[in-house]
Amino acid sequence: MIRRGKPSSAIHANMTPMIDVTFLLIVFFVVVSQIVDREAVSMDLPKPDRSVAGVPEETNCVVVNIVPSEEGEIAGFVVGGHSLGVNALGELTEIVRIRMQGGATDVHLRADRSTKYTHIHQTIEAIRNVGTTPRLQLVVSGEER
Repeated sequence: MIRRGKPSSAIHANMTPMIDVTFLLIVFFVVVSQIVDREAVSMDLPKPDRSVAGVPEETNCVVVNIVPSEEGEIAGFVVGGHSLGVNALGELTEIVRIRMQGGATDVHLRADRSTKYTHIHQTIEAIRNVGTTPRLQLVVSGEER
């Protein structure tokens, strides 16, 4: 039997580019997941109530300011009008302890964006040495970028 008309031709798609893209995506996600796992620190972070930062309520709190210096270093601390030197973490702990015994419930930690986290971590550890662990909040600026 002879067929007349157009011969049926199957449509063939070249799968090589699609396979290449798939492998590149797999490699990308494997590499990224390894980087994220190395830098991740296990934390139980709070969930925000709103999508925008609210104005903090007026509470009896201790405000610890980390005074910035050049290149991410710190020049000292200011706590309740008291200026402290760079190496005064023991004094910082005592001032926070006294304020907590005086009825303060929270500690607000303020630091410049350029401050190295090493200094912020040392300050947090000094605040944790108060004895009773206060509710520590990192204060951020509400400025628009």
